[in-house]
Amino acid sequence: MDKKEKKKPSIILFTLLMTLLFLFITELIIYGFAGNLLIYSINYFPYGTSVISQAILAILVLIVLLIFKNGYIFNEKKESLKTGLFYGLFFLVTSAIFILIYSSGFKNVFAVLNLFLLSLLVGISEEFLCRGFLLNEFLERYGNTKKGIWFSIIVSSIIFGLMHFSNIFTNNQPVFMTITQVINAIAIGLLFALIYYKTKNIWTVVILHGLWDFSLLLSTLVPSTSATEMFSQYSIIALLFSLLSAFIVILNIIPHIIDDKPKKKTIICVSIISSIFYIVFINVSSIAQASFGETYEYDTMTLENYAITYDNYSEYKMNYNEYSFSLKANEENNLVLTNLNINQSVEIECEYLYDYMIFDNKDYYILAYIDYPDSMNTFIKYIYINKNDLSNDYEYLNTIKNNIKKYLLPGVADLVIISDYDNNVSYVAAYNIDIGMFVLTENTVSILE
Repeated sequence: MDKKEKKKPSIILFTLLMTLLFLFITELIIYGFAGNLLIYSINYFPYGTSVISQAILAILVLIVLLIFKNGYIFNEKKESLKTGLFYGLFFLVTSAIFILIYSSGFKNVFAVLNLFLLSLLVGISEEFLCRGFLLNEFLERYGNTKKGIWFSIIVSSIIFGLMHFSNIFTNNQPVFMTITQVINAIAIGLLFALIYYKTKNIWTVVILHGLWDFSLLLSTLVPSTSATEMFSQYSIIALLFSLLSAFIVILNIIPHIIDDKPKKKTIICVSIISSIFYIVFINVSSIAQASFGETYEYDTMTLENYAITYDNYSEYKMNYNEYSFSLKANEENNLVLTNLNINQSVEIECEYLYDYMIFDNKDYYILAYIDYPDSMNTFIKYIYINKNDLSNDYEYLNTIKNNIKKYLLPGVADLVIISDYDNNVSYVAAYNIDIGMFVLTENTVSILE
């Protein structure tokens, strides 16, 4: 007896249901409460804008996979997700330790959510590209033998590591720092490639990669009241520690070399020991950094009702009574402070001038600029100039130049003006959505909480 055909729903009812469904999606999720939360999270909290660019990259990588007919990676599962995560126990244990260390310092759930989404998207785009596409392409050509398999794993991991060299050009990152990233990326890539080859489960390495990046970047969400300047001597030490940490990661490959299906006890022991050593090396490396560089301490500040204004001009003026000064950048990208009354100037040398301003703050002028020599060290330099101390004496220009304060910032920032409505006071601050707000007070720099 033939099965009865399923009764088709009424066209009118189906159309009505679909209309209501899509209205719900667009009004609630895209334009409504959930959509507003997403936009708010992207615009006002760390890593929000990076989520969008990484999502676009993930989509482009997915298109590449489909064009080259590598879509089979989503159905090809040699081992379960549980088995794959167990092979990556080192990443799970180490990530858990980092999360426990930094979780108590979280200030905002949106910042954590943005970082989580960013890390997941990085895991998707890089694993789809480097393991789903690149490793499989090598395996198809050279992977019939044990030698061919290891060649594919090693070469694809080296390419994955070398991809990080682009940071030299995109982030003005020092060569030493980039080399340490490349070394660690190659080591981590080897372990990811091995796990993927043995499990043929792309989601295993996506999860491990995303969790690893998330745990390593968590420290950037914990406000720090101090920062340490990094010197070239530390770069050499960092390179040595990078080699050691890479070696610790590679240790987790050994159980798989000894036995095609390693014992659980072996993986557990190697993973836990490696995780402990990795955490120790990270801490020792941080201590070594602090021993070479000058440490800058910050105060903290809390404001309830304030607004931020961007004020970017090519030239700034100080006009008070009979005094008139100007500040602008010259062709050498240095600042020139000029007394317009006597037509005398002093040059304030910068390694790389990023932003500058003069702001009229009642009894003072605030002269401030961002000096960005490299991605390891970014400085905010400023001076409060008392209006009653202004002078037409040429030596006064040198007095201003020689009394400029210097503080280290954790990253590049734009200069902005903060208007505190509750106290009717304004400040100059260095602001970047990913690093926070550093407010310039007369005697120190304060982190806005």
